[in-house]
Amino acid sequence: MKSVLFVLFILVSLSLFSQRKKIRKVTNDKGTLFVSWGFNRSVYSMSNLYLSGNGYNFNLERSKATDNQSKIGSGDYALNSISIPQYNFKIGYYYKKKWSIAFAVDHMKYIFADQNQVIISGNASYIVQDVSFGNEQTFSNGTMYSQNVTTNKKEFRYENSKGLNYIHAELGLTERLYVAGKKGNFCIASNTGFGAGILYSYTTLLYNNVQGVTAKSLSGYGLSGYAGLRLEVFKRAYFYTNLSVGFLHKVNERSNAADPNAIAKQKFGYSQIEAGVGIFLYKRKKNGCSDCPVW
Repeated sequence: MKSVLFVLFILVSLSLFSQRKKIRKVTNDKGTLFVSWGFNRSVYSMSNLYLSGNGYNFNLERSKATDNQSKIGSGDYALNSISIPQYNFKIGYYYKKKWSIAFAVDHMKYIFADQNQVIISGNASYIVQDVSFGNEQTFSNGTMYSQNVTTNKKEFRYENSKGLNYIHAELGLTERLYVAGKKGNFCIASNTGFGAGILYSYTTLLYNNVQGVTAKSLSGYGLSGYAGLRLEVFKRAYFYTNLSVGFLHKVNERSNAADPNAIAKQKFGYSQIEAGVGIFLYKRKKNGCSDCPVW
């Protein structure tokens, strides 16, 4: 909590420093810049996970997964590690009244669930040993046809524990719902919009008791939509909460840096709730030029 308050203090201080001339401030008017930082929890739909590499090629149907948000008190929310938890960063600009464009990063984590009851189909070709997924279930070299498997994380694990990053552009609409006081120093506004972008993954795979090396890759694309509320304070800072839903498609994700042939493919839906803080910065005049973007 102290870290969040400190970040808010810094953001507000920057906002105050950047606005030396008195201008008419409207938080959702043309020329307003906004920056925010928050944290999220995410849930994922059931999906089919396809994995291939040196000696294997199979599909896991009905795969389930969870997120992995850092626990309060873990130390991950300190300023020197604030990017470790699942976070949301956004910087945007109102190009006309009510309408904004933004660049956003949703840092999520995707963890293949333990004791996952899946249906496996595909091929495995290990000469020395049988292939194991857990619960004493092993498969000899050859083809597996729609067999039920319960996985064990000690023998099979797939995860984006260091980040499933949805990097995207957004188009947003802000409506001021309630304004308090003559100066409008307190305001409740609604935010809605949609986005599209790319996925950048950090992937770790444990397969057949062999721990792979974490691989980084530009893995796919995503589509999303969101709706939420924003509490504005003195037209300089705000608190917000959003509910987002979306679709993510991993087209070609590297799953083991030690195996150039190791890839994962997957598509699934997600929903996410996030909350955080932000600031507003306003365009001000310089030398009589009303259109000069001086912050």
